[in-house]
Amino acid sequence: MDSDFIKSIVFEINIKSFVASLIILVAAFVLIKLIMLFTEKLIQLTNFNEQREKTIKSLIDSVAAYFILTVAILSILSQFGLIKRSTVMTGAGIITLIAGLGAQSFIKDIINGFFILFERQMKVGDFVSINEQFLGTVEEIGLRSTAIREWSLKKVYIPNGEIKTLKNYYKDMARVILEIIIPFEEDHQLVMETLEEICQHINQQHDDKIYKLGTVNYSEFSVYGVMSIDGKYGGAKYIITGVVKPAYQWAVRNRAYEYILTVLKEKNIRLAYPRVYWQQDK
Repeated sequence: MDSDFIKSIVFEINIKSFVASLIILVAAFVLIKLIMLFTEKLIQLTNFNEQREKTIKSLIDSVAAYFILTVAILSILSQFGLIKRSTVMTGAGIITLIAGLGAQSFIKDIINGFFILFERQMKVGDFVSINEQFLGTVEEIGLRSTAIREWSLKKVYIPNGEIKTLKNYYKDMARVILEIIIPFEEDHQLVMETLEEICQHINQQHDDKIYKLGTVNYSEFSVYGVMSIDGKYGGAKYIITGVVKPAYQWAVRNRAYEYILTVLKEKNIRLAYPRVYWQQDK
């Protein structure tokens, strides 16, 4: 009889612990969702830099989620008597949990993530190349990882501790380099004059996209001249360069190439292509 009574008490305690744990878990996810909605509304109400706000939102959401879930897990463990209730309210419990999950990697990711944000290496919306392997737009910068959206629309999550090299194509300015290969037989003087005209057109057409220091423009498109007469290109390589605002670098490059094709065709200037020569046996 005593044995049945004890079993019923244990069963009742387990049911209460299970229900309490379920409530804690639901409350944790609801709280995380509310924080995300709050930060989203806060961004909509403010008029600061949108990309920087999204970066801060991503970090706040990530920190809040990790903290709330950690406290929730510790609370659930305390419900089943696996840890003391006082441990939930102390940092020792969180440190112990982190150590058990592999503190070295965890802390490395967090520290690297803070340096990325502190040094403003990238922000949400930037187009970046990470470790010469991943290329895409930054969508999230979290406490442990960074998420980028590749051209294929795949979303890639990269642990912050594994980020060794970072190329930011949206950092202040970007140089557009246009390579035009013209056959050696063409009139060099005519080619130079044509390319100069093309540069003038690009500068006028894309004046609002060219990088400027105040009202002074030091970055207009200009012809660098012949950069190579290596036969493997099939002709002489001419280079045109200009510095633009980073968000427009590919659009300006593409429109410029389209205009170059049109003008060269109008002036009957051919574009070169690699040629193969062979000697006929005598």
